Amino acid sequence: MGGKEDGSTDIVIATVAQRTFLRMTFADSAGPNHHTPSAAAAHTPAHAPWWLDAHLDLAYLHLGGPTVTEELPDQVTRGVSLPALARGDVRIFLGTIFTEVGTEAASTPWGYRDHHDIEGAHAAGVRQLEMYEWLEHTGRARIVRSAADLDACAAAPAGSPPGIVILMEGADPVRSPDEFAWWHARGVRVVGLTWAKGSRYAGGNAAQGPLTDIGRRAVEAMDALGILLDASHLCDESFAGVCAATSSRIVATHSNVRALAAPVERHLTDAQIAEIAARGGMVGLNLYGKFLAAGRAATLADAVAHVQHVAAIAGRNCVGLGSDFDGGFTPADCATGCGRPEELPALAAGLAQAGFNHAELTAFAHGNWLRTLRAALHDAERGAVSRMSLGR
Repeated sequence: MGGKEDGSTDIVIATVAQRTFLRMTFADSAGPNHHTPSAAAAHTPAHAPWWLDAHLDLAYLHLGGPTVTEELPDQVTRGVSLPALARGDVRIFLGTIFTEVGTEAASTPWGYRDHHDIEGAHAAGVRQLEMYEWLEHTGRARIVRSAADLDACAAAPAGSPPGIVILMEGADPVRSPDEFAWWHARGVRVVGLTWAKGSRYAGGNAAQGPLTDIGRRAVEAMDALGILLDASHLCDESFAGVCAATSSRIVATHSNVRALAAPVERHLTDAQIAEIAARGGMVGLNLYGKFLAAGRAATLADAVAHVQHVAAIAGRNCVGLGSDFDGGFTPADCATGCGRPEELPALAAGLAQAGFNHAELTAFAHGNWLRTLRAALHDAERGAVSRMSLGR
């Protein structure tokens, strides 16, 4: 999540009515026609690549309404739907199971009362998991469970049902480390131990604290299953704790550069970027404007600057997209000209103008995430075969 994730006054109270009011307020302040798909199309590079977006809160959006399976009735306050993703040629994405802790959030489909409300958190997570399964059962999407699934989705023609890699954003729905196996069997392949407000497993960027004892056992369970760890919301102390607890691959699906944005723990330090790269991981660019520039409207140039900063540390093969479109904010709150899937060609054009060649643009758009996810899925499959051969 973007507008709800920095632990400051930007956190949006997660109720449907309040979210709608805030989205309309943001849209009114932006003025009319702040983002138009036709404007983005004018910047489309020749042979524009398709996209793999590493962070979309599709289940959260669907449960909050309106349905993501149809065209949106209000194109100002929402940009993400399955038709919009098809128009933007987003063929694979990491779809989140996002749950929020707090008394106000508890009345929502994605909320639970507090960190002692283990069953409430579990139910909120299962509700979103079942939504992704429903999309698959009705032929609207395909859940990516294996490297073969990933490659099949990548090879499918434009307009095919998209591939969804299920990402749990905040692990409180997992009632104990032993239950990670159940979630993995149901299709979860990436997990962030916490959202902004912290969890039973780790401190978050708005609720600092260490990796807990149960968090260390969670990391062990994830390693055993080959679940990829998302570091996006870890506070610095928990990030260090995770790195001490495992030598496995780590990604940050929707995180930007602390050196270019506000100096808060929601963003990655240069040392953290280098650590992620050294482990064969990736950083996904978050397009929420307040995570790109401080104190002013963010531009596409700001987004490009974050990509270039990550690339200068980790290389152009370690950065991709993690847009977080509609993650608690409106299209008008994103980098100007890139607030919805149809406008992603404008980002590609900005990167081309900054010197990215076609191969590098393709790698940023989908190639880098494909390589990283494929490697993680292959590692998990090899581990499963090894455990079976040992009779475990």
